This record gives sequence, structure tokens and C-alpha cells, in this order.
Amino acid sequence: MRVLQAANGEVVALAFGPDGRSLAAAVDGQGVFLWDLAHPGYPVRLDRAASRLTRAVFFSPDGRAVHWVARGGWRVYDRDAGKPTLTRLPAARDPIALALAPDAQSVVTQHTFPAPALTGWAHDGRGWDEAWSVSTDQLAAEQLVADGAGRRLALLTRKTNGPRWWGQPFRLELRSAVSGAVEAVGTYPYSYSCPLAFAPDGSALVGAHEMTLLVWPVPDLGVGPLVVRNDSRKHFTAAAYHPAGGHLLVASNDATVHVFETAGWGRVTRYAWQLGRLRSVAVSPCGTLAAAGGDRGEVVVWDLDL
Repeated sequence: MRVLQAANGEVVALAFGPDGRSLAAAVDGQGVFLWDLAHPGYPVRLDRAASRLTRAVFFSPDGRAVHWVARGGWRVYDRDAGKPTLTRLPAARDPIALALAPDAQSVVTQHTFPAPALTGWAHDGRGWDEAWSVSTDQLAAEQLVADGAGRRLALLTRKTNGPRWWGQPFRLELRSAVSGAVEAVGTYPYSYSCPLAFAPDGSALVGAHEMTLLVWPVPDLGVGPLVVRNDSRKHFTAAAYHPAGGHLLVASNDATVHVFETAGWGRVTRYAWQLGRLRSVAVSPCGTLAAAGGDRGEVVVWDLDL
């Protein structure tokens, strides 16, 4: 176990590089940071402009680029060049969220006023071309996430054309990442959203909401989510599947990472790292390392044996 230090703030997103040797973290209001885990000293600060839009970080398939959304749009850090660049999308406003396909050759972006939309883009070797776009003018859409194959999207939506719409429950939508078409709609029992995560094989979707985990089967979403409760009154804050799919790691405000087996959703162990409230969690692609981010800019990395 080792503790890495970024800038002081909540570590809201974590991602391991494809080979498990790199770790990227987004710290609320402080920036995006990158560690070489073979030499885990001070991190490289990729961006000082990260904002509340920065809720996910993505590596390219070769691990040489890191992607995120911040004020001003979609940023990409080239590790070879040692600097970030701003990716411009033709005839589109800056995105407020994105879901990057595993091959980094397609991406779905979410845009807000004056033309709220979800838009799919394909890379032609020179730049990005719009493949499809669907209006979200009548929807409040949040928590955009793609499955591991880049085939499906999940997001939480609620209609905005009724009275007091902001107090209405969200619904869960599954959409095609190829066309943006709605494939399934599921029940979401709360009036504000929570982060979502797909199972590695795309067969399930989980959300971490307050003291509960919500679990939906994919693609039909079932009659409603299975509810798994914390054993304290502290909130769950983030979830990440082990790549083998049999376990889910869940960060919590009780300062621990819970590990659930996904066959019956029993808790099998927990890790207590004394970092205070935990805000994010990630598992390396090989499944041998895990990381959790706290509320003071600290990230703990440990060997995972499940």
C-alpha cells in the first residue's frame, strides 16, 4: 500500500493506464494529475483548468494520451509531447461530458444550451466527423457513461417540460452508442442522480446513491433496480468493477472501500486506509491493483487479491 499526494481537494475521478503502470486523477477545482507508478514521486499536473465538469478521465489504448472534459472543452494530454491540447469538434459547442470508446476512434459528447444534445463522433484519421446527434432539449440528462465495448450508453434523464420538473425522479436510459437511439428505459427511484458504472461484459449497470447500491440487468433493465444497502448510515460515493466481473469495489464516506461479490451481492471484505471520506475508486485492467481517492487530494494504491 502506498499513498500518493495531489493538490488539496476531492479526488473525484481515477483511471489506470492500459498497462497498469500509470494512474490519472481529477481533483475538484485543482486539475488533472498523472503518476508513473514505477516512480511514484510527485505527479505531473496535466491541467490546472479542471472544473466541476471533470468527472471522468480516460486513457488512449496505448496509454500515451489522457482525455478529460474541463472548462473550454475536451482536453487531451500527449505524454510524448508533454502538453495538453484542446480538441475542437466541428460545428459543436464545447462538451460538458464525454464517453470515449475503448479504441478512442469514436466518442459521444453531451452538449448544453442553446442546443442541448447527445452527439456521436467518428475519427477518420484526420479529424472528427459527426456520426449522429439527438436533441435533449426536453430532458435534463446526467451521468453519461459507456460500456466497455463502446456499444451502449447509459444516462439518467428527466423531462423538463412539466411543472416543478426539478423535483421529479429521474429515469434510466440505455441508448445505442452507434445511433443514439433509446434501447431501454428503467426505473430510477430518486430525484437526484448518482454515478453509474457498467459491468465489464456489459451485462449489468450499477449506481452508487447515498446508502445504497442500485443494480440493473442489461439490456432489459428489469422491473426496477436491486437495492444493496450499506451497513452504516454513511454514503457510497463511487463504484468500479474488477475486470473479471465477479467483484465490485465501492468507495464510501465511511472511509473504507467495500468489496461485494456480484453473484449474490454479499460483502466479502473492506479496506480501511485512514484517508477520510473516499470519493473515487478504480481497478487496473489486469485486476492486480486498486486505487481510491480521498477528500484531501490523497490517493491510495494497493495490491488487490480477490
